[in-house]
Amino acid sequence: MTTPDCSTIPQVALDFMNTVHCEELTLVQSISGLIDTDSPDNRKISELLEHWVTHTEQHFERENRYMQEYRFPAYPVHANEHDAALQQIRQVQQQWNQQQNLESLKQYVQSDWPAWFKNHISTMDFITAQFLSQFDFEVEL
Repeated sequence: MTTPDCSTIPQVALDFMNTVHCEELTLVQSISGLIDTDSPDNRKISELLEHWVTHTEQHFERENRYMQEYRFPAYPVHANEHDAALQQIRQVQQQWNQQQNLESLKQYVQSDWPAWFKNHISTMDFITAQFLSQFDFEVEL
């Protein structure tokens, strides 16, 4: 599997979530593109991984906050999946920082993460967005 683009990921009922998903996907596409070059820039890959971790932390924190604020019934399940995914991304980053193994990073960025991401949006985020869309609130990104 290669990294999908924004037009191929599932859309949910809240525009801010679709925007954040596209931003995250764009970051991962950038990392994937660097991995696939003839002479990958490891420093740039490290910078993008750091940006990805920060973006994901903010992404999950925002969703978790709204799920709590509006008392989304499946909050614990969704938040636990966020925690597990963020832990995995941090572990991938740590492994990269220690070993700079392109094949290992490529496997995660081009196969493991895209499969998880599409599934998470199609299941957890789809239901969450449906629930939250009944409330009138503004989100600043």
